Amino acid sequence: MSTRTLVLIVVGALSLMTMLLQLPWIVTLLALVIVLGVLGYLVWQLWAQACDTEELNRLRAGYEQLDQQAKLIIRTDLELHRTQEELDRKLASLFALHELGQQLRISLHPDEIYGKLNAQLITSFGFSKGLVGFCPAAEQLTWRSRIGVPEDVAEQIRQHLLSSGQLQELLAKPAPRLLKADAETNPSMERVRQLLATNALVIAGVVPNSGPTGCLLLGREEHVSSDWRGDEELVAILTTQLATAVENSMLYEEVWLSRQELERRIQERTRELAQINSQLLRLNKAKSDFVSAVSHELRTPLAAIKGYAALLRGGQFGPVAVAQTERLAKIEKHTDLLAQLIDNLLDIARIESGRVTMESRSIPVHELFETVSEMVKPQLDAKRLHLKTRTDGVTELVGDPTHLPRVFMNLLSNAIKYTPEGGSITVSLHRDGSQILVTIQDTGCGLAPQELPKLFQEFYRAGTPVNEQVRGTGLGLALVKRIVEAHHGRIWVESEPGKGSTFSFSLPSAPGSQAT
Repeated sequence: MSTRTLVLIVVGALSLMTMLLQLPWIVTLLALVIVLGVLGYLVWQLWAQACDTEELNRLRAGYEQLDQQAKLIIRTDLELHRTQEELDRKLASLFALHELGQQLRISLHPDEIYGKLNAQLITSFGFSKGLVGFCPAAEQLTWRSRIGVPEDVAEQIRQHLLSSGQLQELLAKPAPRLLKADAETNPSMERVRQLLATNALVIAGVVPNSGPTGCLLLGREEHVSSDWRGDEELVAILTTQLATAVENSMLYEEVWLSRQELERRIQERTRELAQINSQLLRLNKAKSDFVSAVSHELRTPLAAIKGYAALLRGGQFGPVAVAQTERLAKIEKHTDLLAQLIDNLLDIARIESGRVTMESRSIPVHELFETVSEMVKPQLDAKRLHLKTRTDGVTELVGDPTHLPRVFMNLLSNAIKYTPEGGSITVSLHRDGSQILVTIQDTGCGLAPQELPKLFQEFYRAGTPVNEQVRGTGLGLALVKRIVEAHHGRIWVESEPGKGSTFSFSLPSAPGSQAT
């Protein structure tokens, strides 16, 4: 019931009441009760109708709100679905990139690398068509992979890229570019998209720092949304992977070729060294044989010279003047020096030729020191030198009883020779693991650093002022080195000008052990 109707009824009721007032009061009262009842009912109906309208409006507003929420949920669900699809596609692309990386890791040639993009990988990247180009030289292009593209179409695209100069431009600017059907692009590049028959095309160059270049053309037949940067990023990763793989393959090839060349040179040099070593062995044997033969030939006349000189000096052939006696004494002295030189040469030649075998016996240290000290005592006394010995609990040495004392003798004689009067010489022994370390230290003039590597060479004498006054053959230290090495030891020297020298050598502490 509308408000207008209700007003008309009220007006009618009032008119009726006016008419009833003219009737008797009982009738009027009854009529008023009826009219008021009717009016109350009508007012109640009007209030109920108003309440229903308000509830209806509230329900309608609630429905409209639910409708909006439902539409929002549907849109969100669609967006989530699209996002999920995009994530799935990216996940598949990343997995494909990983798989491609594994394949490229074992590829060792650029031509093989450019052929690794197959149909399965292209599909995993979300593309339906693709061309992978290989540029072995400038203005050359061959397709190494062709996915979903007929051979004649691929050839047309190749000819177009070469003739239009787009290939050179692409290699000069290798960053991925997206071509869409509904966007304005370079007409020349748009022609490539049309030939490929795709709605969207991503084209990029593969430009490694070294090695042959290439290019990628990957297309989609479906329409591309506004958010297409993922395609560019994916292709950028692809081109980076391919470029890195090409560079690695070139480096591997370079290293392999270098290794082959190095092995060839090593083999060649090994053959040369083997030939040279064989010649040196023959020459060394010839030298040893010559020295041995000459030394033997010299010993007999030398002994005769010394013998006759001694007879003459002793007056066996008549009286001899004092001046003649002095000259004969010098002849005997120089004869002894020459005999020592010959002995040293013979010993070196024998050791080098392997004709001398060093015995391995236990030699008491005190007996060795007594023997050597007695032999050098005249030289020590002549220069008033002090000889000190330190054994540190070492009671015996293992070596040849004939040749090992010569090592001590030569090293002590050398120290005495270069130590000024009043100086000191210290001989020390101590155990160092399985070795016995022997040091002979003097307070002499010392040697320059450049002299040290040459000291143990045959006939070498250091260029010191002392050597200008002291005679020597330059064979003593060479012989010492040969004897020590024949005992499976090693010898070295430390020296400083003005502070003296220290000769050190090691010997095995037990028979059969070797120095390390």
